[in-house]
Amino acid sequence: MWQGRLGRRAMRRYGGILRMHGRQLSAFTLIELLVVITILGLLMAIMLASLARVHAAGKSFVCKNQLKNVAFDFIQFADDWAHPPRGDSEKYGRSGFDIEDFQERQYEVSEFWKVSGGGGYSLGDAVKYKASAQPLICPAGPQDLKKVQGVPPKKLALSDGAVTPLDNVSTGFNMRLRYASVGPNSQGAFVMAQVRLSKRTMSQPTVPLVFDVDGAAAAANPLPHLLPYYSAPPAGVPGQYAMNNFWYPSLRHAGRCNAAFIGGHVLSSSGPERESGWNWKYQPSP
Repeated sequence: MWQGRLGRRAMRRYGGILRMHGRQLSAFTLIELLVVITILGLLMAIMLASLARVHAAGKSFVCKNQLKNVAFDFIQFADDWAHPPRGDSEKYGRSGFDIEDFQERQYEVSEFWKVSGGGGYSLGDAVKYKASAQPLICPAGPQDLKKVQGVPPKKLALSDGAVTPLDNVSTGFNMRLRYASVGPNSQGAFVMAQVRLSKRTMSQPTVPLVFDVDGAAAAANPLPHLLPYYSAPPAGVPGQYAMNNFWYPSLRHAGRCNAAFIGGHVLSSSGPERESGWNWKYQPSP
């Protein structure tokens, strides 16, 4: 009997403790849950924002490395004695080259056609680039880009649309290294004249060579035959450049544009056309 009374007393005490803690626990859990949810939400927001910045910074870093490699290839291409095959520019001998042939080499189109696994392609066949292996595809830009096969009797050059779709072109070359604004002529007009590059071009290390462009913006321009492969700002040069028809940079890297220069270095800017150390005015003689 003593054990029974003691057992019942212990059970009543234990039950009271449970009820007390149950009431405290229920109230405390609700508050705790709200606090924990709020803290977790803040931490997740901070973490996601940090991850997004790290991810974007990583893409910008890869972009800069790719552009630097393109600039180094250009330095070799510009060497009149140690250059690799220059395609159609071989007709000039050691007296220079057209930048379009360098660009075709980078894109591996026209006479530089190259695909994994060899040939088996006919005129007009399209092959999708592997974005991670193509230095002219910005890792932060559109990744869907194709090249079109061109074989004799028709040579499909960049100007014929050998790299498509144009909206997805994410990297362009300095247009003044292809066309110079020349004039005024006898009628007082300025015209666009194609230029030829040579090793003398290497004496201009601060001239932008290749940079981020917005292919969609170029395609939306009402001017006919405007291609995103080339771009340049007005930069005080009279003629068609002064009309700002050929300027469509992309500020896709946290509001900044990455650019590689003839000297081989890479910089980024939120206003590339306004940078004092970026020599946009230079244009070779036709």
